[in-house]
Amino acid sequence: MLDNEVPDTSQTRREISTQEASHISGLSLNHIAYLLRRGKLEGRRFGDRTWMVFEDSLRGYLATPHKPGRPVNKSSTYSKQLREKPVYQIYDANRAEQTGSPISPAGRIVVGQGYAEKVQTNSTSYNLYSLASPNALWLMQKAEIERFAVDDCILLTNSRGFRGWEREDIKTTVLSSPLPVPADLEELQRANIPGIENDYFNSSHYRLASFTPPFTDFSRLEIMLAPLRFYDYYSITPFLDEPLLTTGDGSQISTREKYGHTALTYHATGRETAIIPAPVSLQCIVVTQDQQIVLMQRSSSVSFYPGHWSSSFEENMSAPGIDWKGRPSRSDDADFISGAMRGLEAEFAVPTSAVENSKILSLNVEYLTLSVDVIILINVALSSEEIRQRWLLEAWDRDEASRFATVSTDLLAIVNKLFSQTLWHPTSRMRLIQFLFHTYGVNEVAKAIEDRQRV
Repeated sequence: MLDNEVPDTSQTRREISTQEASHISGLSLNHIAYLLRRGKLEGRRFGDRTWMVFEDSLRGYLATPHKPGRPVNKSSTYSKQLREKPVYQIYDANRAEQTGSPISPAGRIVVGQGYAEKVQTNSTSYNLYSLASPNALWLMQKAEIERFAVDDCILLTNSRGFRGWEREDIKTTVLSSPLPVPADLEELQRANIPGIENDYFNSSHYRLASFTPPFTDFSRLEIMLAPLRFYDYYSITPFLDEPLLTTGDGSQISTREKYGHTALTYHATGRETAIIPAPVSLQCIVVTQDQQIVLMQRSSSVSFYPGHWSSSFEENMSAPGIDWKGRPSRSDDADFISGAMRGLEAEFAVPTSAVENSKILSLNVEYLTLSVDVIILINVALSSEEIRQRWLLEAWDRDEASRFATVSTDLLAIVNKLFSQTLWHPTSRMRLIQFLFHTYGVNEVAKAIEDRQRV
């Protein structure tokens, strides 16, 4: 059991995106917007086109006889659920408040300081499709695209049935030069670098330039990577929600509002890519020989999400560059699996020889950082206690985590853990759910989650 738990919080009126309102009610997006403009639905508008709908207003509208708008699907299941009772995840903070201050108690600039202390799961929501946060729904609406999402993690593409890609199932191409950024982001980088260079080393990483998803007649996933320096993205990431950019009419807008939606628009041909520079983050689930999933509490000193629980560890891909002594350094991360193996040894002192198998389950986008998250499943031929001892005594990067715990790979054990009040890293629940998809199948997992509300 994890004891780093915080109480449930709720807000007086729940807000959902117009896309979620459309999905639940069966009304088209255009009709939802029409109802908002006419005042038949209550909501809150921000920006030029974006609305959030008050959930109780939609419920009241659906309970009143009316001539329906054009349905987007034939199913009335979600409309019926909405009339009967709310099934959404509750958030106590809006988008602007959720990131909080980028300054940590230690005075350093961090990302996700206190994330989820005000953002907690509604313990009565046990529907697989109600797990997306308002943040994720907003980003999908801005990009005019619909994806499966859990908390602030949005699925880009996944292996068939989440069975996983082997290393040979992915073709990786690496560009030699960084991708350009717009002039206003370049100016923002220059302004913010002095505030981070005293605390952080300008290490070299990779970002996703493009990917080609594996269609039915094309089973291989094609990946294109480009080099990215730490300062290039960390001078932007902690400030994504601050109104630091100027629009054509002279008003101020945040980087996320202007460019954030492009994180979901990687084009299959490589002609389009995300505008905001963000690294590839390897989100690894470690399963032990005694059928336990390793959970780690991140240290208070790390740059991203200090104090949050992870399942099991994260590692940015490394690219060739200059080390902290100013010497040329070579990257071992020729592909996703190479980076995961490097991270496994650095975090837990587990060598590649102890790995029974590894599979890449999916590519995702993390709302708060807009990084591309590669979820990787790693099975090791070591017990959970052996890994804990290696972490304590041998791991080079052991101080990146402060506490060790496990959860059984049993379906119900993980479902119960999913809905415990734990201060999760924003992709941790997505990782656990994708592990369940991989192990038990999507339908079985969805049923187990829905059954929990009847316990």
